Amino acid sequence: MKKFSLFPILIAMFLMSGNLFAQNNNSNSSSSKHLFHFGLKLAPDIAWFKPSDKSLTNNGAKLGFCYGLITEFGFSKNYAFSTGLEILNTGGKLGFQNPTYYSTQNNNSNDTILTNRNYKLRYINIPLLLKLKSNQIGALTYFGQFGFDAAFLWKATSDDNITNIINGTSATLTDVNIYKDADIARLALNVGLGAEYNLAGSTSLVFSLNYNNGFINALRNDSKLGSSLNIKLKQSAVFNYVSLTVGVLF
Repeated sequence: MKKFSLFPILIAMFLMSGNLFAQNNNSNSSSSKHLFHFGLKLAPDIAWFKPSDKSLTNNGAKLGFCYGLITEFGFSKNYAFSTGLEILNTGGKLGFQNPTYYSTQNNNSNDTILTNRNYKLRYINIPLLLKLKSNQIGALTYFGQFGFDAAFLWKATSDDNITNIINGTSATLTDVNIYKDADIARLALNVGLGAEYNLAGSTSLVFSLNYNNGFINALRNDSKLGSSLNIKLKQSAVFNYVSLTVGVLF
């Protein structure tokens, strides 16, 4: 239950933003005609796992990318609520320190252990951000962002390095379906700095650098795929990433 305790905060931010936006439109509709913006974004990222379980180690970062829609609801010229709908492709690499016997539908042998796993995760992501903007300086407007991301798992696969403990041979299994091994929901802190370059009217190019820090375990507490003598594997790790956003607002 604890991992969902942030949802009331997210809902409150959304309702507060909508209320303030409505008040602003009612009080001064002529000056707020450009306070709503809609746009598109593409954001490559570098992601990594941060394990909280001593049986797991971070085995390196992974390149990913995010793309989707942006919507902004302005409170005034300098404040806005930013959200959207995104497809987030990310992941990371984990090493398994203790002997973890590898078990799938096609392999129930206790002779094979899992040593490394390269996670490939896809989420539907919804950012909920407060955006603080400077006045326009030349063609540029600078801004900071602070808020949360709420994401829901769409697809989860991995490339698994396994070793046969009888004969010492190793192999890599690609695109293993590990949907049951990942948590279905993700909550994260999202902070960023960026700038908008005005092209004409309300149309601007957007650039930002964001740090995304996960709050809750990205993996199932009890693994469904890796087991040792029918004992479920305990696993806990969050993943974080840094992304560079390039987009356009209309």
